This record gives sequence, C-alpha cells and structure tokens, in this order.
Amino acid sequence: MQHPQAYAWALVLMVAMVLCTLAVLVFALGMRRYPGMLTWAAGGGVLSTGIFLMLTQGSWPWVASILGANLCLVGGGVLTAAGLRQFLGRRVPWRAVAVLLASLACLASWFTWVRFSVPARVLVFSLHMLPVYADLVRVAWRAFRTDSPWPALLIAGSNVMSAVFAVARGVVAMSGGLDAVPSVFIWEFAAYGAFVVGPPAVVVHTVGFLLLAGYRSTREMRPGRAD
Repeated sequence: MQHPQAYAWALVLMVAMVLCTLAVLVFALGMRRYPGMLTWAAGGGVLSTGIFLMLTQGSWPWVASILGANLCLVGGGVLTAAGLRQFLGRRVPWRAVAVLLASLACLASWFTWVRFSVPARVLVFSLHMLPVYADLVRVAWRAFRTDSPWPALLIAGSNVMSAVFAVARGVVAMSGGLDAVPSVFIWEFAAYGAFVVGPPAVVVHTVGFLLLAGYRSTREMRPGRAD
C-alpha cells in the first residue's frame, strides 16, 4: 500500500464491503429459512477484515498484515461463493476449499519469509482468487440458465469484472510491471484498478444476491405456492 490512491480506494472498498455485509446480515436474520445467507454475510465480514489487515501493512506484523490479509481475502471470497451455492441448493466442495487455503498459506509464507518477493505474492494471490471468481460466475450463470431470475446475471457480471482485474494483476506481476507502477499509467491501472472496480462490483454482487432472495420470498408468498 505504498500508493495513496490505492490506499484510499482500498479504504472505500472496505467501507462498501462492510455496508453490503450488514445489508445481507439484516436480510438473513429476517429470512433464516433461506440457507447460505449467513454464510455469505460471514464471507463479507471476513473480506472486510482482510482489507483492513491489508491497510495495516507497514505498521502491523507481516503474519497479520500479509499472511492474515491474504487468507482473509481469499477465505472471505470462498465463503461468499459457498453462501451462493447453499442458497441455490448446490453442494459446497469444502475439501477443495481447504486445499486452496493451504496452498495460499504455504506460498504466501514462502514469498514473505523465505524468498521475499512482492510480485510473486501478488501473482500467488491473483491465482488463488481466480477459482473463487470463476466459481461464482459459473454457479450464477447456471442458475440463470435453469430457473433463477435475471439478478443472477448481476452476480455473474460483477465477478467477471473482478476476475479480469485478477488476471491483470497477475500479468503485471509476471512481467515486472509492478516496478513501473509510479510512472506508467497502464501498469498502475492494471495493478490497482481492482480497488477502483471493487466497490461497485461488491455493491452489484450484493444487490444481485439480495434480489435473488427477494424473488424467492415473493414467489413463495404467491397464492398456491406457500408451504
């Protein structure tokens, strides 16, 4: 977080994530019969914690501000994906989740304490976030193609955009473009654009999820469809 613009947008992203999490949590407490909503809200809380820990780099120990931040960011994304799966009645592959987080912990630790490398850590993080975004897109798209209404497309679209910037960060890291960030706009945009895209993507994803729950509630209240 050496760049003030990235720091500011990360702070905005954290605030947006907290507000979206509270919105889902309030809805979940009123609609406890819907599975997955509390899981999604927990994921939002973990993501917010990860962003906060990332903002503390330079003042907090690396085990919290680097390793903890990476695990919270990926783990929070996993929980939101798990919440969507549970809401749609799909199985959550918890073993794959455990492998993903263990891999992230090992590689992030290696490139922090054994062979320190910021570009390598950025690449590792991006590669571990891609499966999360891909799963959200795949599940939301399949839900739309089967029986879910159009809000599923909001979830899919917002995560496609997030995945694009995850790929961009990985490309920047592999090409050594992180070193050129202060002077070359395209590298700066590719490396830190996710912070700009993050708040609207989070809001769109949350709106899509809440609309799906709202549609389900409305459908169940129609005459002849109530339990």
